[in-house]
Formats: sequence, structure tokens, C-alpha cells
Amino acid sequence: MAKDKEKPVDAAGEAAPKKGKGKLLVIIIAAVVLLAGGGGAAWFFLHAKKPASAEEAKHEAPDAPPVFAKLEQFTVNLTADGEEHYLQTDVELKVADAKVVDAIKSHMPEIRSNLLLLLSSKTASVMATMDGKKKLSKEIAKQVNEILHAKESEGVSDVYFTTFVIQ
Repeated sequence: MAKDKEKPVDAAGEAAPKKGKGKLLVIIIAAVVLLAGGGGAAWFFLHAKKPASAEEAKHEAPDAPPVFAKLEQFTVNLTADGEEHYLQTDVELKVADAKVVDAIKSHMPEIRSNLLLLLSSKTASVMATMDGKKKLSKEIAKQVNEILHAKESEGVSDVYFTTFVIQ
């Protein structure tokens, strides 16, 4: 009697598949999963939003309303050549956010004192000019930012005079 080739049989009595085809299928599936994962990761990294610096964040959110801190009115004597002049002004500070407003409130005595000294050191003739007011505006922002230990982008970015009377 001739012996027929016997096929391997599993526990259920069915013929088991060849091992070579099973390994090939696993390799193909693994390759597809790796390619899909790599493609997904590449898409994520190429399209992920980069963190914005403070300056870029300003330009990205123009919808955000500006934040202002109003200071109490200042009335000071101006230095002059023998004549008495007075300056009465209201000042509002444009700040980065509400945290800066809170910091200004907590440092208010120091801020007011430094600004009173700054304002009273000016002359009426200089303060009457547009350039004098612009320079004063920058000096006020610098003074407040120094007290708050803040950069312009993190503290006071601009100063506005809402009243300005020299008498």
C-alpha cells in the first residue's frame, strides 16, 4: 500500500494552514500599521500649532478687548522761571492683562509717589508741547514697569492722558 502524504491536523480535526502564509500575513499587517502610524505622526507634527510667543499672541487675538488701569488725578506744581504753574492730569495705563491691574493696585502708593516726583520735575513750557507729552508718556510707562519689574509686553504698554491742564 502506498503511503499518502498526510496533512497536519489540529485538535478539531481540520487541516492546519501552512506556516509560511501565516507569517507573511502578519508581516504585511505589521507593515500597514507602521506606515499608517508613521503617516499619522507626520501629519500631526506638520499641522500641529506651534506655541506662540507673547508678541505673536498679541497679534493673534485682536478680538480681546484692551485692559486699562485708571490712576487717580494728579495735581502738581511745575518748575518754572519765577512763575507758578500747575499741572492737573488724569492718566490711564494700557496693560497686558487684569493681573497687571492687580499688581498696579497693590503698588499704588509707590507708583503715585514716583509719578508725582516725575511730573513735578517738568517745566510748563516743555509740557505744553506734543513732544513733551509723548516723552512724559514713555517716562511714566517706564517708571511703572520698573516698579512692577515688568517688561513693556508684560506690564504697561501705553499711557493715555484723559485730561491735561496747565495753568
